[in-house]
Amino acid sequence: MAFLNIRGRLILGFSVLCALLAIVVGITIIKVRAVNVSTDRTVNLRVPTAMAASDVVAGVYASLASLRGWLITGNDTFKAERALLWKEAWLGFLNGSLTGLVAGAGMFWVAHHQQHPQALVLALITFVAMAGSCAVSGIAGAAVPLGLRRLGADPATASSIFLTTATDVVSMGLFLGLAALLITAA
Repeated sequence: MAFLNIRGRLILGFSVLCALLAIVVGITIIKVRAVNVSTDRTVNLRVPTAMAASDVVAGVYASLASLRGWLITGNDTFKAERALLWKEAWLGFLNGSLTGLVAGAGMFWVAHHQQHPQALVLALITFVAMAGSCAVSGIAGAAVPLGLRRLGADPATASSIFLTTATDVVSMGLFLGLAALLITAA
């Protein structure tokens, strides 16, 4: 460095700092991309599955609350509410199964004619998503108005937003979660 004048030393020092900055920026970009991939994977795979599981657990808790209420008080209202929840879940599942069978057959036909290698898996995903979504929608359709009535709210005016949200979240979460799970596993 003794042979460099002040101008040369400044240029060399600035060049070294620029090179270090470029290396740090490059490493940061690589790490941010890795975090983005991990975040996208979590959002696309884990969140819909967790939300669908949460909805199922909420339905089970509503049924258990009605059962406990009936056991504690002996009031037949709780027994009737529990029976209504199970009836709606069963009817929703049957409706979803029939609709899912038709939609799954349609999905299989389209995927098969497009020579998709996983046509049967896509049909299965469609069937299970329709059946599960309709079952959870049936539970929500019975549980939300009952819960709102217990809280003192008018179910006719307040339940539509909760029912729409539950139905949309479960149907899309179940469909996309199953698709991500089964297609990546196959």
